[in-house]
Amino acid sequence: MEEQDASKDRAYYAQRAAEELELAKSAGDGEAAEAHRKLQKAYLERASVGEREIPVRDEIG
Repeated sequence: MEEQDASKDRAYYAQRAAEELELAKSAGDGEAAEAHRKLQKAYLERASVGEREIPVRDEIG
């Protein structure tokens, strides 16, 4: 079950990356295009590695 969820997540992030790429291409404003490219890069990274675990600090005391 967990593997299916990870696969769905990666597919979602890949789709969002493709959408951000199209938005970057069609942006009329340079700043907007750059923002879309940054989002596309983040989504691509997430699609390639999946969701990363966030380390939890040990509580002392």
